[in-house]
Amino acid sequence: MSDDTRDRVIALERDMKHMSSKFDEVADQVKEMHQLLMQARGAKWAIIGLASIGGFISAKLSALFPWFSHLPK
Repeated sequence: MSDDTRDRVIALERDMKHMSSKFDEVADQVKEMHQLLMQARGAKWAIIGLASIGGFISAKLSALFPWFSHLPK
């Protein structure tokens, strides 16, 4: 009976080492994703700002289109 218990403990230790290494890999991946999302947070505001400026400029330019309709073709 003690041989069976010893084998089971050895198998459990092997499985725990495997699970801890997988957990470390997942933790590294989560850290990388967090860093990527933190970088994208600033880009989000830059995109919103550029879209706002582009919308403002296109709205102002659309007021000039009737003046350009009388130009010769």
